[in-house]
Amino acid sequence: MELSAEGKTPEYMALAGIKFKLSLPQFKNNPQLKEQLLQGIISGSMAPYYKEVCTDLGWSFDQKLYDKMGKDNQDRLSKFEDDDSETPVWQDRLDYLCSIGDKEAATTLATTKYEDSTLTTNRRLDAVFALFRIAYFHGCNVKDMGKTINKAHELVDKGGDWRSRNKLKAYEAIYCLAVRDYNHAAELFIDCVSTFESYELVDFGTIIQYCVLACALALERHALQAALRRQGAAVQALRSRFPELRELVESLHECRYADFMKSLAWVETQICVDPVFRPHYQHYVREARIKAYVQLLRAYRSLSLDNIADTFGVTREFVEEEIATFTAAGRLQCRIDAVAGCVVTGAGRGADADRSQLYQATIREGDLLLNRVKKLASVINF
Repeated sequence: MELSAEGKTPEYMALAGIKFKLSLPQFKNNPQLKEQLLQGIISGSMAPYYKEVCTDLGWSFDQKLYDKMGKDNQDRLSKFEDDDSETPVWQDRLDYLCSIGDKEAATTLATTKYEDSTLTTNRRLDAVFALFRIAYFHGCNVKDMGKTINKAHELVDKGGDWRSRNKLKAYEAIYCLAVRDYNHAAELFIDCVSTFESYELVDFGTIIQYCVLACALALERHALQAALRRQGAAVQALRSRFPELRELVESLHECRYADFMKSLAWVETQICVDPVFRPHYQHYVREARIKAYVQLLRAYRSLSLDNIADTFGVTREFVEEEIATFTAAGRLQCRIDAVAGCVVTGAGRGADADRSQLYQATIREGDLLLNRVKKLASVINF
């Protein structure tokens, strides 16, 4: 997919991100964001959403403005024909209700069409995707997003076409990010990037960013580079539009850990104001650092704390405290030798630490299996 061939995401979808930023303490009184959100609401005559914003953000309510936009909404809705369930008129009405932020009416209509067994599977799937967008737009409601994904899978299994299956990958990938399932999210993003067409949900640039962030955490070095190389559009976007994300991936792959830490710090500033990542941004950053530590330490039997600190471009105290914390939590298989001032890995060179864990687990499971076989043999007459 060429970047020039991108579809257009409805302008109102961007307002959810602006509203979310204004709900954060550091942006609460930002005049530019306030003006941007208000102008977006006015240009779209989003009377229901204006009321929601005023309630959630504590804005003063302008009754005259609300009445004017409400009249525009009623005039527009009155032009829609009665639904005969054979034409997509109800979809136009649903799209309009979504575009003005009328959560209650849009949810009711979409739910009704989803439950209407006389409609085709693809039409019902369109209603389910609308329910997902409603949950995503109005506060990124993860619980409701998960319910719609389950409904979509049930319908797809009954005979959804390729378009619906492809759309479901993008929707589900975003949901997986929202519940920290980075492995499944990475798999889905890799599958859908080249054929992405869910522009009604997010723009292609956002999908690329989410894809790279998920893959950076979920995939090993070689797999990460191989996966991104297969996505020509992703590579093009990283080079032209997201150089910081490109540096994040390349610095980790090339073991430039000081540059990786700088890129990760930039990523943290971005994902902490993202509705999907906000609840998990500290977890994401922590997991990314653990991945970098594991990648470095697996190549050594021991490594001095000063060396690690220099490699990561941080202080020795920071490294010592962080490695101690991750080791105590069982996330790093090593120990700190305070006398020698070094980190000693648990089982030798290379990937031996991983092999040691696997060996110990195999021994434990093998003992359990042998005990069960002996008990079974005692009651079976051969």
